[in-house]
Amino acid sequence: MKKIYLDYASLTPIDKGVMKQINKYSTAEYSNPQSFYSSAVSSKRAIDDAKERIANVLHAHSDEIFFTSGGTESNNLVLQNKINRHIIISSIEHSSVMNPIEATHIPVDNNGMIDLEFLKKSITTETTLVSVMLVNNEIGTIEPLAEIAKIVRDARKNFGGQFPLLHTDACQAIVHLPIYVEKLGVDFISLDGHKIYGPRGVGMLYARRGTIDINRPGTANLPGIMGLAYAIEFNEKIREKETARISELKEYFINELLKIDQRIRVNGDLDHFSPHILNVSIPDIDSEFFVLQLDARGIECSTKSACLKDEDESYVLREIGANSKNSIRFSFGRNTTKGDLKSVLKVITQILQK
Repeated sequence: MKKIYLDYASLTPIDKGVMKQINKYSTAEYSNPQSFYSSAVSSKRAIDDAKERIANVLHAHSDEIFFTSGGTESNNLVLQNKINRHIIISSIEHSSVMNPIEATHIPVDNNGMIDLEFLKKSITTETTLVSVMLVNNEIGTIEPLAEIAKIVRDARKNFGGQFPLLHTDACQAIVHLPIYVEKLGVDFISLDGHKIYGPRGVGMLYARRGTIDINRPGTANLPGIMGLAYAIEFNEKIREKETARISELKEYFINELLKIDQRIRVNGDLDHFSPHILNVSIPDIDSEFFVLQLDARGIECSTKSACLKDEDESYVLREIGANSKNSIRFSFGRNTTKGDLKSVLKVITQILQK
């Protein structure tokens, strides 16, 4: 039985080119970059080069790139910084943003788009940080970050100070959206290797010059860093073509699902969405049992974010008025084909007709 993987929003397979980088810097070049002997200096230069290459993709400066263990650490380096007094976040942020802090939550509409007027009214002289993810990890909605950035800049200008600053969790966004810091208008960007066909256990934080001090001790993960740099560069080379391909697959899949049952509801904004994430509510099913039925036929997808506890319902779906108990998330990637989706649709039809 062929396995069909449709959970790319949780974890992407490691690209072969990334794996070569990991192997190279795990075996042939493996010195501690914090040491002073010649091979260690070479490792330090490799990390500096990785920063430069990533900065070129983001249109940033290399000294604004900081490597971390992943998106969660990147988020928390910003959120739990000592500068913060009052933080504003959206009500559908990733759990790594929702859980560790107290914050004002911006409500969203039924498509997952944040209430910009609420944001404007919530910013005070005590507000130090606004954090809104660029692409939601469960429903794929793209938030209006340029408009959010303008609101934050206007508030900063009106208050005549350094704050508030703007952070975005772009872990789900970078695969299909251009992440250019000036166009986004943000001060901080979190990225994660395992969402972009890169290594597990490595990520990065972009922190604009003059904002906060980033002090992350410990031995640098040289193989992971070099793999991440390759993954980000390679993704940028193929992003536009791959985005067009995945967009066609998603449109096809939605149309065919509605032919199976017109009552199926797409959760999220169909005008502003990342093409790789599709969350749907299917009437008269139990989502967990449905996923198990698909799995028994070699199809792997999910009911919610993998970062939620097993017993938790999806607060994202609750916020947009959808029901976790009958909702499924399919997420597509580089290995997804139209043939795969035809097979999935056939299986879904068989399950629903029983």
